[in-house]
Amino acid sequence: MALALALVPRSAAAHALLLAADPAPDALLQRPPVAITLTFTEPVTPAGHGIDVFSPSGRQVAAPGRPLGRTLSAPITSVETGTYVVSWQVLAGDTHPSRGAFRFVVGQPSANPYSPLLEGAAIGTATPLGFVLQALGRWMHFLGVALTFGIVAYQLVTRRAPRLRRLVGAGLGLLIAAEPVTLLAQLASLSFDGTTAIAVMGSGFGRLLGLRLAVALLVWALLALESLWPVLYLGGVMVLVDGASAHVIPGLPGAGLVLNGVHLAAMGLWVGGLVAFLSEPDRRFAPYALAAVVVSVATGLLLAVAHTGFPPAWPSTDYGWALAIKVAVVGTALGMAARGRRRIELSVVAVILAAAAVLVSLPPLR
Repeated sequence: MALALALVPRSAAAHALLLAADPAPDALLQRPPVAITLTFTEPVTPAGHGIDVFSPSGRQVAAPGRPLGRTLSAPITSVETGTYVVSWQVLAGDTHPSRGAFRFVVGQPSANPYSPLLEGAAIGTATPLGFVLQALGRWMHFLGVALTFGIVAYQLVTRRAPRLRRLVGAGLGLLIAAEPVTLLAQLASLSFDGTTAIAVMGSGFGRLLGLRLAVALLVWALLALESLWPVLYLGGVMVLVDGASAHVIPGLPGAGLVLNGVHLAAMGLWVGGLVAFLSEPDRRFAPYALAAVVVSVATGLLLAVAHTGFPPAWPSTDYGWALAIKVAVVGTALGMAARGRRRIELSVVAVILAAAAVLVSLPPLR
């Protein structure tokens, strides 16, 4: 643990943020630039055109953006003078959307029909609607993972099945329904147009969405088998797919994927096992539940330090506040578990999943 803390970097590369622009926001130029160049905190993929530049008359004068590592550039063809509005939208390496807008002036300021783009509010790197949908989709997915794979693991440990298959079916329904919600969240944070939708589906986000749906459908088919071990193996695949869309940890390649995968797997065993225990109690639940809780808490603390630094300054950002709330709620759940208040523990755990969904939808501390 001490070695891991010593090696963990102070910042995390996730949710691509704009570092610099050429021309700079609010720049005053004598003639129109030949290109717009944007530099981000990490490599990006353009969503749709990537960059749109609207001239004072309202014409779109930029060619589609060309990515090169952390930069995105688009040639401009215009001779107009006045206020230009630049709108950009990209996908980060961890599939989270980012967008923004700024203006620059050539000659004298003027009106621009696209000026309202400059007033769009955002939470983190998403629009308010996109943020809410993203958090809802992630909560549905986390609960689906727990109900599906956590309950299957409980069945394998306790050999109890009769009433639990319906709960597994509910989990599968959540896993499938979560994907359209997350797709809508991406488009709500970018734009609802065909070009953007095609770009999103062809990006890393679209590939991971397809993989999650494929795993869920395979689980549905394999539930007909007598042995449930193949379903549990697919649970391992699911958490690794989820890890690929989690906040990355620079300097430790693959560490974010593995830690997030282990954290999600332990959470699923804990939450799903708890739901199954309340339906079909069995004394064999306690030992493996304790192991799942210990692994979940340990990996969660490592991820928290990885994304906030050490010592952490949690209350300084929305991500920090969400993390602090999650830690407090986890402490409450552990207290209820220690006192044997399982039903109250389950209610608190549902709040933990909601806090986790909010957490993964926000950019880490910078």
